[in-house]
Amino acid sequence: MKQEKSLLDLFQETNKGISRRLFLETCGASLVAAALPINLTKVFAAEAVASAGHLTLTWSLDPKTTQTIAWATEENSEKGSLQVIKTSIYKKSGWEKAVIIEADHELFKTNTESVMLHYATAVSLKPGTIYTYRVKIDDNWSEPLQFSTQPDKVDSFKFLVFGDSQSGLPKNPEYGPWQKTINNAYAAHPDAAFFMNVGDLVEVGQDYAHWKNWYAAAKDVIDKIPSMSVPGNHETYDVPEENHSVLPLYFKKQLHLPMNGPDALKGQVYSFDYGNTHFAVLDSQLEEEHSYVDHMLELQANWLDQDLTNSKQEWKIVLFHKTPYYNKATRSNEQVKAVLTPVLDKHHVDLVINGHDHGYSRTYPIYQDTFVDTPANGTVYLVAGRSGNKYYTDLSPKVWDAFFHDPQAEPNYITITVNQKVLTINAYTQSGELIDVYSIDKQKQIDIPRTSLPEPSNNTLLVIWGNLLQTPLVVVPPQKISGVWHIPLRSFIEFIGGQIDGDSEGNIIASYQKTTALLKLNATQANLNREVFTLTYPLTLLKGTAMISVDDVKTMFNFQSRYDKATNMLFVVK
Repeated sequence: MKQEKSLLDLFQETNKGISRRLFLETCGASLVAAALPINLTKVFAAEAVASAGHLTLTWSLDPKTTQTIAWATEENSEKGSLQVIKTSIYKKSGWEKAVIIEADHELFKTNTESVMLHYATAVSLKPGTIYTYRVKIDDNWSEPLQFSTQPDKVDSFKFLVFGDSQSGLPKNPEYGPWQKTINNAYAAHPDAAFFMNVGDLVEVGQDYAHWKNWYAAAKDVIDKIPSMSVPGNHETYDVPEENHSVLPLYFKKQLHLPMNGPDALKGQVYSFDYGNTHFAVLDSQLEEEHSYVDHMLELQANWLDQDLTNSKQEWKIVLFHKTPYYNKATRSNEQVKAVLTPVLDKHHVDLVINGHDHGYSRTYPIYQDTFVDTPANGTVYLVAGRSGNKYYTDLSPKVWDAFFHDPQAEPNYITITVNQKVLTINAYTQSGELIDVYSIDKQKQIDIPRTSLPEPSNNTLLVIWGNLLQTPLVVVPPQKISGVWHIPLRSFIEFIGGQIDGDSEGNIIASYQKTTALLKLNATQANLNREVFTLTYPLTLLKGTAMISVDDVKTMFNFQSRYDKATNMLFVVK
C-alpha cells in the first residue's frame, strides 16, 4: 500500500492535472498496468473516459470573453455539462477550481438515427487566455482539450479558409480528402485562430451519414479552434435525386453560430468581429430557399447594409457560397450579384470570399462591376477552391481574374493573415505547395503584387460567361449598328452550346435549350418556337457574318449584355 501511495503522490506532484489515461499512455499502458498492484489498477480503470461525438468549437457570442461548445451523444444520454478552467490553474490543481456549465440539449431525429445534441457557452472568460475544457457524458468526462480566447489587443491573427469539402457522391459519404486537407492545414498553421468553410460542407445536407463522416474527418481540429461556417446549396439538399431542397436544418441544429442575422435566416446569416476585422456571412441559396423565405436576397442586403454601417473595424470581409465572379464555364449567379454587390460597393468591403465553383481564383479589385487598379478603390473577390473530394473539369480563368488555379490534381486551402493595416492571402495545395500570395496594404494604399489591368483592345471584345472569345471563335467582333450593339450570331450560339444552320437564301435556324428561332437575313419577321416573332432590329450581314442585336438576344434567349468602356468589352451572360 505504501508503494502504491508513493507512486501516486510522485505522479500527481510532478504532473498536476494530468489524466490517468495520459499517464498510462506516456509510460506504456500495457507494461505499467501489468506491474501495478491490483488495487491501483482498479483506481485507474474506475475513471472511464467518455468519447464526445462531433465535439465542436464555435462562437455564438464575443470571441474575447465566450466560447460555445457543442457535441452529440446517443439518444438516451443524460443532459450534458461543460467544465472550463484556465489552463494555468488546471496545471496546478486539476479540475478543482473549474466552472461547470449545464448544457442545453435536444433530441435530434435524423434520417438515419436519433441523437442527443448538447451545447453550452462559457461566458465571462478572460481575453487572451488559454482554457482547458471537457464535457460530461452521462457519468463520465471527456479528455481535456484547450481553446484560446481572443486577446483584447490583437496585433496580428491568422485564420484558415476551406472551399467546398463535400464528397461529390450523394450515396457515398467520402470525406477522406477533407480529412487530409484540414489536418494538413492545421498542422502547417497551428497558430490559426479559427477556420471558415465557405459552404457545401457536405454533399447532402439532410443526410446524417454525410455529417457523421464530415465530423469524423475534422475531429482533431474542430475541437481545438472554432469553426465559423457558411451555408451552401448542398446544405439544403434533401432528396438530391429529385432535386429537392429545404432550409438547411442539419446545418443550423449542429453548428451554433451568432444569432444576429435577419429573423427568417438566424443561424444561417450572421456577423462577428475578430481583432480589427468584421466578418459577415450570408446565405446565397436563392434558387433553393426562395419558396421558404420571401425576398431572401433583399432581406439580407438590407441587413448587410445596416450591419456594415454599424461596423467600425478596419477590415471588412464578407463570405457567401455562390460566386458573383465565377470560374465555372457556363454557370453564373446574376441575381446574387445584382442584389448584393451594390451593398458591398457602398461600404467598400475589402474582400469577398466564395465557394461553389471548386476552383481557386482572385479577381482584380472591382467597383460597380468595373475593374479598378487598386484595392483602395474596389473589392477583391476570392473563390476558395475545394478542400474535399469533388472537382470540376470545366473551369477556366475569366477576364476578371488576376490569378487562377485549377485544383483538379489535389484539394487546396487558404490562410489569411491580418496584421494591422496589411492583409495577406496565401493559398496552398493540400500537400503544402504555395499557389498564390497576395497582400493589401492600407497604409501604403497598394497591393502586392500590384494590380495590372489589361490594356483595352482596339476592337471590341466579346465576353460570354466571363470567357473571352477570340479568333477563330469570333471572326467579326461586336459592332454598333444604328447605335445598338450587335454580336455574331453563329459565334454566340455555338459558344453557349446551341445549334445553328443556314442556307444560301439567308434562312437561319438557331436553337438553344428549349428555344428554336427561324430567322432570315435583313428581315425583322421571325418564328420563335413556332410562333410569329418580330425582331427589334433586322438580322444584318457584316463581312459575311450574320449579326444579331443584343436586344433580340435578350428577348429570345434570355441573355443580358453590358458594355464596359474601360476594357472595351461587351459582356453577355445568362
